[in-house]
Amino acid sequence: MAGKEVLILYGTRYGSTEGISEKMAEIMKGNEVKVDLFNLKSTPEREVPAFDQYDGLLIGTGIKVGQWTKEVKEFVKKRKEGLNLFNAPKGFFVSSGYAADPEMYEKVKIEYTRDALDKIGVKIDYFDAFGGLMDFTETSRMSWLDKKILKKAAENDPKIDPRGWNDLRDWKQIEKFTLGFIDLLQD
Repeated sequence: MAGKEVLILYGTRYGSTEGISEKMAEIMKGNEVKVDLFNLKSTPEREVPAFDQYDGLLIGTGIKVGQWTKEVKEFVKKRKEGLNLFNAPKGFFVSSGYAADPEMYEKVKIEYTRDALDKIGVKIDYFDAFGGLMDFTETSRMSWLDKKILKKAAENDPKIDPRGWNDLRDWKQIEKFTLGFIDLLQD
């Protein structure tokens, strides 16, 4: 894989997608893939490098009330033509609490990735959905209203600590997805 370069772009609200993106970058670097990582919330669109400088592209977003982060949605819409013309592996992933539920996983994966991209007019063949974070601690990035809503939604789930850090991400799934993307770079 030496010599391959990947661009990872993401939008995060509470840090889950950021953590996933950083883990993907770490796995890629461990497999001799160079990675440039950009948070679209803190990086002006004009500072995002041109896609053609890369051998692959991954985009990730958090999901809240069924919606991508504003920054990812705007970026994908603005760069639709460039995304469709980019003739190298393109991947997309979402981070959603519902993706951690085996009964909801497939629905989340299809609706929030492939179907959402189809509505915009962007084709990406490699995609997945990962669980998110429910951080009810004092240092949480969530607003008090978000905490209240999520606590109510999770009140009957014995796996959720209503006062703690609940990491619903499956790191083995994330690693498998990332290694699968690396394999696409060889084709």
